[in-house]
Amino acid sequence: MRINFVFLTIALLTILAGGCHISNNTPDVSDIKVDFELKPFYEKLFSIPPEEIEMHLNQLQEEYGRYFDAYCEGIIGIGATESLQFRDNFLKFLTYKPNLEVVDSCQTIFSKKRKESLYNHLLLAFKYYRYYYPEREIPDIYLHISGFNESMVVDSGWISVSVEKYLGRNCIFYEWLGTPKYLRNQMDTERVVPDVMRAIAMTEYSYNDSINDLISQMVYHGKILQFVKHTIPNIPDTLLFGFSQKQMKWCDKNESSMWASIVEHKHLFSTDQMLIRKYVGPAPFTSVFGQDSPGQTGRYLGYKILESWMEENPDQSFRDMMEQTDPHNILRQAKYRP
Repeated sequence: MRINFVFLTIALLTILAGGCHISNNTPDVSDIKVDFELKPFYEKLFSIPPEEIEMHLNQLQEEYGRYFDAYCEGIIGIGATESLQFRDNFLKFLTYKPNLEVVDSCQTIFSKKRKESLYNHLLLAFKYYRYYYPEREIPDIYLHISGFNESMVVDSGWISVSVEKYLGRNCIFYEWLGTPKYLRNQMDTERVVPDVMRAIAMTEYSYNDSINDLISQMVYHGKILQFVKHTIPNIPDTLLFGFSQKQMKWCDKNESSMWASIVEHKHLFSTDQMLIRKYVGPAPFTSVFGQDSPGQTGRYLGYKILESWMEENPDQSFRDMMEQTDPHNILRQAKYRP
């Protein structure tokens, strides 16, 4: 079983398209058909009466199969379903009071109406995904409780989302856990669909660290952002980059000066991992640019580099751009001059 745990927000990300040409025109996907299910697995799980656990375990195994195995072993870590301790561990997880409190909040936030909206937004994103990647399978989407494991799990036929990661920036659980404010700002329900598409992109295009310098990281993250933008064309820039309105204005105003600073200080081809993290790693601000800047400005500049590449190569498709493997060559071809 091949499963990828894609850590979004908290872990550092070190790391579609037929022959359509890159343009500012959004493709018409109204006639594209996609088929997937949105499965609120956590609701089914926590509706099990503790005294009926034996019967329901067999039902869960039969209904969810590989997903149930992956959830128990990889996500909540209670062991294999055939282990002697599994039943007791499973019962403890289902009856653990803090878990029940989290479930109550998730059921409130992810109401029936919210889940319907989530499905419709996923449906549209998957239509664009299929437009660019007609041969790809559309995954089912599961919603799970992970004990704040902060993971999105990707398998060949499904993606599973930790719903407790998206309860709103003012959720008291995040305060109790000591989650930094700049990370809490990314923990809203509106981030679910962009994070799903980001997870698909990162699975589709893994990071090639054969030359792990700053420009390679910037270009990689820029490609992931371009993937999200192409599959959610109407996404606001603030949601795409994870910036506030004020931070977005700061970046747009200071794009050229940020780039000039990187070039002037000869950071572009640096392999110093601490330096690279300052530019692309999650942080309240980019320390080399001062406290008015948002964190991860290197990703913003990487996105702009890919934007420039597409403008310079109008005969190339979006998928052609995504499949470029040499970030240094991308930089040369982009002729980026903000």
